[in-house]
Amino acid sequence: MATATTNYELKCVANGHINSAEETTTYCTQCDSVLWVDYDESSEDIQYPLEQLVPDPIKTNPTSLKELDRLSEKYGAAIFGKLEFEHPTGCFKDRGSYIEVQKAMELDADAICLASTGNMAASVAAYACYFNIPCFVFVPEKTTEAKLAQATIYDANIIRIKGSFSTCEQLCREFAKSGNYYLAGDFVFREEGQKSFTYELMDQGGEDIDYIFIPIGCGTNFGAIYKGYKEMKAAGSIDKIPKFVGIQPEQSSPVVEGIFKKEKIVKEQVQTMASSVAVPDPVDFYKVLDGIDNTDGMAMTVTEDEILDALKELAVQEGQFVEPAGAIPLAAFKKHNEKFRDKNCLFVMTGTGFKDTKVVAKHSLSSPVLSPDLDKVINYVNSGFIEMQKESWGKSRDTFMANLKMDEDHERLYNEYVSKINKKGKTLTNNEIEVLQSLVFDEDIDLEYPAEVLDYKLTMRKHGLVHAKVKLALQDREVITEAKGVGPIDAILSGIRSETDNILPLQVDNHEVDILSPDTDSLVMVTLTLSNEGQQWVSKGASPDTLEAVIQAFTKGLAIATKSTSRING
Repeated sequence: MATATTNYELKCVANGHINSAEETTTYCTQCDSVLWVDYDESSEDIQYPLEQLVPDPIKTNPTSLKELDRLSEKYGAAIFGKLEFEHPTGCFKDRGSYIEVQKAMELDADAICLASTGNMAASVAAYACYFNIPCFVFVPEKTTEAKLAQATIYDANIIRIKGSFSTCEQLCREFAKSGNYYLAGDFVFREEGQKSFTYELMDQGGEDIDYIFIPIGCGTNFGAIYKGYKEMKAAGSIDKIPKFVGIQPEQSSPVVEGIFKKEKIVKEQVQTMASSVAVPDPVDFYKVLDGIDNTDGMAMTVTEDEILDALKELAVQEGQFVEPAGAIPLAAFKKHNEKFRDKNCLFVMTGTGFKDTKVVAKHSLSSPVLSPDLDKVINYVNSGFIEMQKESWGKSRDTFMANLKMDEDHERLYNEYVSKINKKGKTLTNNEIEVLQSLVFDEDIDLEYPAEVLDYKLTMRKHGLVHAKVKLALQDREVITEAKGVGPIDAILSGIRSETDNILPLQVDNHEVDILSPDTDSLVMVTLTLSNEGQQWVSKGASPDTLEAVIQAFTKGLAIATKSTSRING
């Protein structure tokens, strides 16, 4: 049972100074260290530092405690997963947001604000929306709309700021001080909400766990789960605390490095595919250090490849699709499997894989789009491409595409691409060969091109628009067209479209340029999204020259679109 109480003190972890929630909900007013809630008395019930507690209005059930049977049998241990992605917003953050938003209302805050580009933004926005308190989310200017979709649907006020995420954090702090605004984040009252993990686990019969594996970013969730155990043991509800295993990606591991050095480490920058734990300044480091020291626990790192391997294995073996951070426990367990044989191990599976589908897209070969022709489908199935898609996951794919069996038409098309690229003095790397072969395999050999660019010339001035002169072959005639644009790509496309719009007007909804290596003559992949009257087509081009890749993508897209619309109209 959960109870609200005001019988607690807000203590500084570093010097024990007693703080007031009216003065700070983040850091100690004396030394700027992190805080923790010290209750006057132990209780068998979970205690929350609130005057009144409203039952969670969004969450309806505990997150599942599931034995991972196949992995247990495979690795010789009893492996369990706490499926934290079952929370309303798909992430463990909801535990803390539930309490933080109520604390903000208790303090009569006019609004709640935070800097976040992902899980926390969505979670705080969801609870703030339900409790009808305005929420301001500060994000760097280049944050994608996809990352902000959840926060946006919950009526968050998105504040885009020029500069880095650190700049956003600092400005958000200043914003909080400028008015009566509650600053949300990985602070003391969030920890109080997230400690419910432990109480919930014990209610589900999880008292016999030997090791608990927790991914670490700021360290707040680790500290919260450990605090829950300490409170339950002090109240006599449990007899033992399991050994805590804190894990970070090798490329983002200030906490693990600091634990071995026994001091907090702050990095200038960290980078990992497990973006939810990519934290350069782990604010709750000393809480993690305390948890590992006092449970005879461990701190370890895993590589990006090990995370990918674990991500795939959880999905294939257990049917659990988690975010990359949620796969970190399995990656660490496998890396040190001998340590955990015959033990009861719990993985904290932090969030759903739907939070980070771009990781899957990046590390998977996309399937080609085939013509509606049975022979082509059979050729594709027999080509070995499907098996290669599966084998390529999480592994180096520098050479595996060389074994792809193409039909004669695609082989000819591929050789034409290579010939044009070689004429520009470019030699393809293994990675570029793979990308080019994948692109060619996607192509419809039966396409008829209504337009072809024969030549073009650009005139660029220091000030003003770029002028493009384009020579086109349009079915049975040649034309020369001219246009201006804000840049070379805009000018070229405007020149082409001034004529091809008479065939089929196409809107360029989006264009992406992917440079495949740091070399100056790198192969460039251009992806265009084209549309007409509600229909949309995606087309790609590849060349060492960005403009030529754009031209390829557009003329191919026009061919695809005209074929598609003629089939419908016919």
